[in-house]
Amino acid sequence: MENNTTPLNEIDVTGFIRLIDFTIPLGFIELFKSRKGALINTNDHYAIIWSLTDMIRLNKDYNVGEYAPEFFMIGSDGGNIAYAIEKSTGSIFELPFIGMSKEEAIFRIRHLRILCKVYKGDFYLKSSS
Repeated sequence: MENNTTPLNEIDVTGFIRLIDFTIPLGFIELFKSRKGALINTNDHYAIIWSLTDMIRLNKDYNVGEYAPEFFMIGSDGGNIAYAIEKSTGSIFELPFIGMSKEEAIFRIRHLRILCKVYKGDFYLKSSS
């Protein structure tokens, strides 16, 4: 992965918006203007939120458009679970990487901005390893 401690520039944001096929949830881009990804780490959950460029690439690599076209993956738990935005609602769901489909999706939270507020104390920059 790229060095994620550098803020996005307008070219990155414009390119991302041009490449997706849904309306971005409110606050989504603002989250990435100061960072290129994040970790959310609590006692119950661990989530790696990918950079915008990684999101585009990994959605293609995992064939999300074929297996779960209603969703756009934004990260993972570092294992077998993906976190995805439902394109029609902006809600966040868990999807298994194997068996990925709308039928297997589990609702987690209404909006990414709520997720960030809930985990504000545990939300921090991701650095490359």
